[in-house]
Amino acid sequence: MIFQRHAGIFAAGHGSRLQSLFPNTIKPMVPVAGRPLIEWTARLLISAGVEDITVLLNSSGKPAKEHLKKTFPSTRFIFISRDTASSYESFSLLSQLMAMKTENFILSTVDAFYPPQDLKKFIEQAQNYSLPATLAVTDRIEDEKPLWTDLDSDGVIKRMGPACKDHKFATSGLYFFTAALAARMPEAEKFTALRQYLTGLVESGERIGSVPMNDGVDVDDADDIALAENFVRTYFKETSC
Repeated sequence: MIFQRHAGIFAAGHGSRLQSLFPNTIKPMVPVAGRPLIEWTARLLISAGVEDITVLLNSSGKPAKEHLKKTFPSTRFIFISRDTASSYESFSLLSQLMAMKTENFILSTVDAFYPPQDLKKFIEQAQNYSLPATLAVTDRIEDEKPLWTDLDSDGVIKRMGPACKDHKFATSGLYFFTAALAARMPEAEKFTALRQYLTGLVESGERIGSVPMNDGVDVDDADDIALAENFVRTYFKETSC
């Protein structure tokens, strides 16, 4: 496996769809199999060899910060606190911070679960592509509003969003970006959602790679908790409760 040292987690959202089940709990600290979401995300990245993790939290994120520091004392964390206005602002802020210290990096949402071997495959294939960005995609569509991606025979994304015709794959919360592309990201006010930026990249002719993931779960609402708990029992037997 090609070594990837730097990763980021954007966890500044409020998780409003989970509030009915976990009132007064910030999304990164929502429990799955007895451990917070953000712990599983960090554990997955660390299992792939990541040593340096930058975490974007909102102003209520102190419990997540303290939990990560206590749980992973050997991992280097950088914590950023910002109440961002959109998913694009979160992604842009974290990308540009990461670009200041490394030529390429991976970013993960706080609620995306993948088999550890799939994450390692994603990193290796993304680096082999040598493209400005590579996105994880899945054909296990459970999102109410998936961001569809049509792929060419080489795995490069040829259409995204409303322009898609195949409707087989959708993005799934894991991104490989180069510092060069991050440096060209528009200001935060340009887009109200990350999907708008990504779709615009593809429409502009930017070559963006993809790596299909064999399995995965995104925790967006209460129904996803049971799916995630089954997932960690399958792939994290030694750490699940």
